[in-house]
Amino acid sequence: MTQSPTTKLLAIGHERQRIPLEELLIYCPELTWNQVFSLVDDLSRHELIGLHRLGADYELRALS
Repeated sequence: MTQSPTTKLLAIGHERQRIPLEELLIYCPELTWNQVFSLVDDLSRHELIGLHRLGADYELRALS
């Protein structure tokens, strides 16, 4: 049984604690950049993950 993209992103965030958005794409080759960004945006708006800007890049952070 495969995980939903949302479950997969949350699991990666929990496991890594912090991960650059571009690196997250490596873990989700089945998703486009737009799909990953949309999921991250939705999870961030629902306060399930943190999204922080680091210069020109963004980093996903797990919330406790």
